[in-house]
Amino acid sequence: MKSWQKNLVKCGITAAIGGVMAWSVLNLHGFASASSQVEKYRILADAFTIPGVLMLMIGLLVVIANEGLFEGLSYVMSYAVKMLIPGMHKEQERFGDYVERKREKGPVTGFGFLFITGAVFMGAAILFIILFYSIY
Repeated sequence: MKSWQKNLVKCGITAAIGGVMAWSVLNLHGFASASSQVEKYRILADAFTIPGVLMLMIGLLVVIANEGLFEGLSYVMSYAVKMLIPGMHKEQERFGDYVERKREKGPVTGFGFLFITGAVFMGAAILFIILFYSIY
């Protein structure tokens, strides 16, 4: 499968998940029973903002994790798990060795689709916010 096809599949799956989230917000906020156009635009803006912000923030979280911000936390958690589970307690590797082993794998790549789909959802949300304020 070509790289652009893989990216298209990733974007499609992410957009479908975002669509389900938007649909859920529409149902939970009573879009079908909204009486005015202003109320409908507000609900639509909310429905597209939530998945858009989540996708963008998850993408930023991956960027931050690639910089090594969470290596100390993951080291402590792995140490805690090894201490709590019987039979797992062996000689604990040093933090420097742990970081070196983790960095050998390299950074996570191929997550740009989160920014693309998040930006599309945020674009739709901004459009509905503009429509909301043009009537409000």
